[in-house]
This record gives sequence, structure tokens and C-alpha cells, in this order.
Amino acid sequence: MKVEFFATHEEAMARLEEARKAADARVRPWQAALKPGERFIYLAEGLLIFGEVLQAYEEPRLKHYRFCRCYSAACPEGELGDVHVSVVLAPVSRRFFEAMREQGWQG
Repeated sequence: MKVEFFATHEEAMARLEEARKAADARVRPWQAALKPGERFIYLAEGLLIFGEVLQAYEEPRLKHYRFCRCYSAACPEGELGDVHVSVVLAPVSRRFFEAMREQGWQG
């Protein structure tokens, strides 16, 4: 994880916008197509995360964010939050997703 410090709120917001644009530029068509009800996997700090898309955003700036419930061995009960689709490694089937749930999200 990279931590950055800023002198002003405006600087922080400008950096956030820059990072969003860079992430948007990395999105592949199959990632952009993720829709509610679909499931996926991604890695965060070496932890395998299993996610389920609950909602896509309508606002153009947020077009590559999805509101999801994500699960892992560290958070087996799941956690709600936004995921930028550029981090998604692969979509997964419902069957695979449920099998991982039964194994306590131990991928």
C-alpha cells in the first residue's frame, strides 16, 4: 500500500482524479461489462478476494466502479464497498463462488 500526504484538500482531490483516470485507462472490455449478479476474484495485498456485484453506477465518472459484497478468508461474513473493475482478475461462476464459500474462502 502506498500512502501519500497532501498540503491541501484540493491537492488530494486532484491526485484522486488522476488515479481514477489511470485506473479507467487499464480497464479491459470484459471488466467493464461486469454487471449486477456476476461474481469475480481479485488480489489485495496478497489476499484472494471473492466479490459479487450488487450495483453498477450510472454517473459517467463512476462507470468503472461497482458496489459489491466481497469475501475472503479474513472477512468470511463479507463486506460491502466499491470495487474498481480494473483490479478484477477474472469472472467466476456461481458454482465456483459457492464452492469457495463452503471452503471458508480459502482459495
